[in-house]
Amino acid sequence: MLEAHHHQYQYRPLVICLLAGLSFITVCRLRMGTTGGLSSPDGGPDSGGDPSMAVPPLGAVPGPYQPLVASNVSTSPLPYDVTEGALGVADRSQLIDLGNFSFLMNDAAANACHGNATPMLVTLVHSSPAHHLHRDAIRQVCSEQMNVVFLVGETSDNATQQQQLEAENEVHGDIVQGSFRDTYRNLTYKHVMGLKWVAYHCPRVRYVIKTDDDVFVNTNNLHRFLNERLSPLGVRRLIMCQLWEGSVVKRSYRSKWRVSPEEYAGRFYPGYCPGWAVIYSPDVVLLLYRQAQRTPFFWIDDVHVTGTLVAAANLTHTPLPQPYLWTDDRDVMQQHRNSFLFYLMDQQQFKDLHQVQHSLPFS
Repeated sequence: MLEAHHHQYQYRPLVICLLAGLSFITVCRLRMGTTGGLSSPDGGPDSGGDPSMAVPPLGAVPGPYQPLVASNVSTSPLPYDVTEGALGVADRSQLIDLGNFSFLMNDAAANACHGNATPMLVTLVHSSPAHHLHRDAIRQVCSEQMNVVFLVGETSDNATQQQQLEAENEVHGDIVQGSFRDTYRNLTYKHVMGLKWVAYHCPRVRYVIKTDDDVFVNTNNLHRFLNERLSPLGVRRLIMCQLWEGSVVKRSYRSKWRVSPEEYAGRFYPGYCPGWAVIYSPDVVLLLYRQAQRTPFFWIDDVHVTGTLVAAANLTHTPLPQPYLWTDDRDVMQQHRNSFLFYLMDQQQFKDLHQVQHSLPFS
């Protein structure tokens, strides 16, 4: 994703105020019911007593993926071989073209997936080392239900910031830090590091969500979506997102996303996912990771991982069928309050925090 997505380092820490308000309401609603949706005697799941707001029953999402059901899950193999050394001894210290890679912080390996456990999902959140307020806001709503793991690179010669990051991880144990600089043009390393982390440390997970720390994830709706419209037992060959197709490669020197012909020869990018909301099945995570390890580095991570590598691995995107919702229209938010999955925060919302109570999708 270009203009619409590569902006996360421009946002201010004020996002915590809006996220905290959303978090409180979502957590309260979630804890009143099951992960499959809340019940209401008057209006159906999470309807608030208003029959017009009930969530209509929907069938399985159409797409080129294989849902696991009771009749095939017992015989379906694991997404990939998880025995020690299955990826090769040299692979552990390699990240694309970095030959001396290592995880500098990785307590999340024990905290998020618990060894041989089979969690419903893990959420990989791209974060900047300085965005501790963003991470705190996300923890308020997502950690218990989402198994959130924050992905960061190394701080830029800032010993104090590194110490703060280590202290934060000491408390929460949910930060994964890789041995590369956390810069704008290193986002591909961060994305592939997340795939690597799942392959090595959480191979039995049923779903992997990739998002950013400026995105609100509607926890209740997401759990209901995975359970009812995909499969509570997991799926295979799934990469689901709001698919973007026909994007023109930027050649202008005035563009932040200028790419030279030497970096990318084509005129158009392949279809790819905006990185703020991608749902992977674990087998796709491994396929893309293996492909990334033998494909030359390209710095626009959304294009590279969810476009170029998807095509090379002979995978097909499944379009996200229900609102992912990127809007500041309050009426639209209210209309889709029981179905939207992701909400990308914009700068205007940060500026209008004094009116935050009117912006909540559940108000």
